[in-house]
Amino acid sequence: MPRAFFLLIAAVTFASAACAQPESSAVAPPARAVALTFDDLPLNAGPEALGCDADALLAMHDRLLAHLAAYEAPAAGLVNEGRACDRLPAGTLETILTRWLDAGHTLGNHTYSHPDLVTSSVEDYTADIVRGEAITRRLLEARGQRLRYFRHPYLRTGDTEEKKAAVEAFLQERGYTIAPVTIDSDEWVFAAAYARAFARGDSTTARRIRAEYLTWSEAVVEHFEGWSREVVGYELPQIALLHANLLHADAAGDLFAMYARRGYRFVTLDEALRDPAYARPDPYVGRYGNSWLHRWARGVGREVRWEPDAPDWVVAYYRAED
Repeated sequence: MPRAFFLLIAAVTFASAACAQPESSAVAPPARAVALTFDDLPLNAGPEALGCDADALLAMHDRLLAHLAAYEAPAAGLVNEGRACDRLPAGTLETILTRWLDAGHTLGNHTYSHPDLVTSSVEDYTADIVRGEAITRRLLEARGQRLRYFRHPYLRTGDTEEKKAAVEAFLQERGYTIAPVTIDSDEWVFAAAYARAFARGDSTTARRIRAEYLTWSEAVVEHFEGWSREVVGYELPQIALLHANLLHADAAGDLFAMYARRGYRFVTLDEALRDPAYARPDPYVGRYGNSWLHRWARGVGREVRWEPDAPDWVVAYYRAED
């Protein structure tokens, strides 16, 4: 897909985002809180023409950051330093991360290359954690901050007690706090389908995916509101797992408007983690990654009530061969 196509889409969408304002008059009094976290910086689920084009990639991040600024929403970006396209000009990743920090957000480590702990040895996995620190740690320390947060790729924290304990001990020794997630979903499926639609020049399907994503996201949030009440007895400050990608660069403003309409205020990850619910141990050991609400429920022998799946037609579009 020509670079001009992506830059045109970026320009049109960014102009729309700049004109849009948060729905202040219709917002309910804030009684809920959510911390927004974005995995896979610099890019998740994007066509190669975008991921390897520095101008398009920077424009994508600028649009996402503009949505966050419009809602005065702090965010944490979890970084894979080794997953940037190797054809990007030197310094592109540092430029992107600097823009996130300049906008007042924080950064964390999501490993260097996004390995799966289930299929990795502890030695290889922890080495990848250290390798993923270099740029992120330097940028944070230059601002008097420290590299504090770590999130496991795929939310897979260990398929054996020994492996999980070893990695957690390593993280504690290096001063990391594990960044948990309570709102986890198939949003990555929508993002991959959306990127595919744009790579094909299929704007009609892209608009349909975006509209479906926003409707489905509200159903997911509503599910986890009720599930929080069931598992911990109240609605804790939620921690939402999102990704840095084309879908959120284009649709995050509408997503944040939904949260605001439901009475949420946007808080830092640090503020969310002060809630006593997050002091609960994570009892889950297994091959899968899922919400900490599910983990806590399993710890007391409770059957998990799962969040809504992505619609079949979105999954089919995502999986279809070109």
